Amino acid sequence: MACMITFFYLTVPVDIEFFYPSLIGLFLLIVYLVIDLLRYYPANRAIERLLNNQDGELQAHTGEQKAFQQLLNKTISEHSSKYNEMKEQNKERLYFLSHWMHYLKTPVSVIELIINKEESSETFEKIQQENKRLHTSIEQALTMIRMDSFENDLEVKSVDLLISLRKLINGRKKECIYQSIFPSIEYEGKTAYIVTDSKWNEILIDQIISNAIKYSSTKSGNKKLLFRINELGNYTTLSIIDEGVGIPSYDLERVFQPFFTGENGRRFPNSTGIGLYLSKKIADKLGQTITIESTLSEGTTVTIRWLTGKGH
Repeated sequence: MACMITFFYLTVPVDIEFFYPSLIGLFLLIVYLVIDLLRYYPANRAIERLLNNQDGELQAHTGEQKAFQQLLNKTISEHSSKYNEMKEQNKERLYFLSHWMHYLKTPVSVIELIINKEESSETFEKIQQENKRLHTSIEQALTMIRMDSFENDLEVKSVDLLISLRKLINGRKKECIYQSIFPSIEYEGKTAYIVTDSKWNEILIDQIISNAIKYSSTKSGNKKLLFRINELGNYTTLSIIDEGVGIPSYDLERVFQPFFTGENGRRFPNSTGIGLYLSKKIADKLGQTITIESTLSEGTTVTIRWLTGKGH
């Protein structure tokens, strides 16, 4: 560069005060462009290789490249997290369906055996009970599938808990009569408004009622099934108290796990370990709490808590 400047200085009659700074500026511009090219070219080549599904690693040198790489890493991390979440949901769904198909076979087989026996009123009662089991199993499977689109099927508002309870108890009336179970509601008020989604909340409560009836069925004599409503400030609670076989203390911590049947699973062949699991999932999605207490051979109490709603 020095030789070029000297050559032009000696051979070309120009204004030195103008020429020399211009030449220096041109030199600096060329140096800057070369450095800039050396910085951007590897990054651009790496991007091209990645776009063409070739091996490569993006090396960030400039501030813009580093910011772009951070944004890219963040986007990849978010998508990876979402992918893993969807993968786990699908895995859980497949796990659920594969087990549930096994449980659906049992009631169908029992119905077939009963039909082949001598027809009587008692026989048809048994058929009806097995058919109810089959219906409940299918409903639980459908509920599990619908959970994926839970937010799209949600209408949270003030709901009268008493109306829901009476509807659910009436729907289980034949089962209660067949098992000598006498349900009753303990509440002095005429209405009990809570904040929830009516449909999902009824599914939750119905799972608890189904369990209470199932695990009271083996005890002889008349049994009570108590629904106790309490209003505690901003919250309303419902305790569903049965006189069933109870749950061993060492099983209580796991009763909300899917397909966990514990000690009672060995005593009740129709135990699935799905009812409480679904109830807990629905409660969590609705922002409600659900707890369980039990004494072996005496009974179980399941308590659900909601925000207290306002009457219409």
